[in-house]
Amino acid sequence: MKTTILKSTCMALLLGGMFSCDVLDVEPLDSYTEDGIFTDAKLTESYVTMNYTKPRNGWSRSSLRFVCDESMENFNWAGAWTINTGGLAPDQLGSLDIWSDYYTNIKNCNIFFSNMDKVETIDEPKKSWLIGEATFFRAYYYMELVNNYGGIPLITRLFELDDPEMLVKRNSYEECVDFIVKEFQKAADLLPEKFTGENFGRATKGAALAMKARMLLYAASPLWNSSGDKTKWEAAAKAAKEVIDLGYSLDPDYKGLFLNPQSSEIIFQRLYNTEFGHWYDWYNSTNGWGGYSCTAVLQEMVDSYEMEDGTMPDPTLYASATADPWAGRDPRLYASVVCDGQMFRGTETEFWVNEDGKTGGLDSEFGRDAWNYSKTHYIIRKFMDESLTKSWSDKGRQPWVYCRLGEVYLNYAEAMYHCGKEDVAREYVNYIRERARGGKTDILPDVTESGDALLAKIQHERKVELAFEEHRFYDVRRWKIAEETDKGSFHGINITKQADGTKKYELFEIQKRDFKAPANYLVPIPRYEMLKNDLLEQNPGYDK
Repeated sequence: MKTTILKSTCMALLLGGMFSCDVLDVEPLDSYTEDGIFTDAKLTESYVTMNYTKPRNGWSRSSLRFVCDESMENFNWAGAWTINTGGLAPDQLGSLDIWSDYYTNIKNCNIFFSNMDKVETIDEPKKSWLIGEATFFRAYYYMELVNNYGGIPLITRLFELDDPEMLVKRNSYEECVDFIVKEFQKAADLLPEKFTGENFGRATKGAALAMKARMLLYAASPLWNSSGDKTKWEAAAKAAKEVIDLGYSLDPDYKGLFLNPQSSEIIFQRLYNTEFGHWYDWYNSTNGWGGYSCTAVLQEMVDSYEMEDGTMPDPTLYASATADPWAGRDPRLYASVVCDGQMFRGTETEFWVNEDGKTGGLDSEFGRDAWNYSKTHYIIRKFMDESLTKSWSDKGRQPWVYCRLGEVYLNYAEAMYHCGKEDVAREYVNYIRERARGGKTDILPDVTESGDALLAKIQHERKVELAFEEHRFYDVRRWKIAEETDKGSFHGINITKQADGTKKYELFEIQKRDFKAPANYLVPIPRYEMLKNDLLEQNPGYDK
């Protein structure tokens, strides 16, 4: 969506009403009545449009990349350290507490549905796609809640304060999934396949179908489908293929697609501009650039990227290396992570420390703004706009991509594998690997495995292809492998620059993490919510 949409959202909702001549008869200037909004076409549109600013995204310091095996948050700003070390509890949810915010968003959608018939000045097709947008977002909020908490109360109407039915029980997971899938389908039927001009960036038919496919994939996964019901995988495969058939295409520029709102691969995104931008680039830049190194990438994530020949990195390569132990890797490593000695914003990165242990490179603990150095001696590169050079002055304008074709291909591959169509699964995984080669033909050989080995390849491909895109946290939970991936020792790398200019590399433990199975496969309902509604049942493994 272009600037005009974002401006209209902000301005329409923040501007006050007209001043009255009678100081005793003044309309509130900080709010609107329902009648005031829903009898005005522009305000109604702005009311729906505000949903584009509500979903959680990866620009935040509470991103999910900090609470899985991708990275650590450099300062524990959103309670990531507490979560990672086994402290997740009803009153300690940190970044995982979305309950109140998302139910507020759902309430706002319900207000729209209760009042939309009052708007008489909105013509078709705009009225249809406004209903489609509100339907899409309400389904999206519910999907996010369900993916965190499991079955939750489905609320589709407004309550008065004295309504005896205001306190409600949780619906079952199956009931929630059925509702969400139907709502996304309803939204898809109402939304156009494409928006252009000032409406570019709004949710489309493709966005609704892609989210429907994601929900069905999650519902078919081991966490919720312990019997391996094949019909659930078939539904997920069918939904993903419906998105594929809409005509999106993989962007040949893996690194650049995240900076290009017009990319042919993007299905749903949040747009920004110079006025309404974000600070992702400076939170995550090296301390040498005046950044906070917020996303300190873990060594385990770095070593998830294959060697060019398709083998996994030998753990001993660091001990024997004197320079650049990251050479000859999957090109997606260099598009996603900044390692020592690599170029970043036109400058060679210096994470190294001198032999004296008291001085070091510009980006080290002894460099510029030393307290902001990356504690793992890696930072994220993915999504970064390296054309920005004025730290804390230039705002980021790149979009946050909620969904793209690469994810849908991998969703389809996984679902088709479980449907017994291994040839199709390999085909779509290899489409992803072909793009990853970056034009080379002699690296990253095609996946040829079968059976369990093929499933492992699909899961591995999701880890590197979708790195830092807010998928990994949910993937390891729905696969029921989080007690393996999110538990144990996690590492960074120390780099010592020696007198002769060569470097010594040594891995070190930076954090010991705990994952309490089976409780931590779901997030606890916040204690504040349990105290308000005694009909709610807490998720297993957490105190009442």
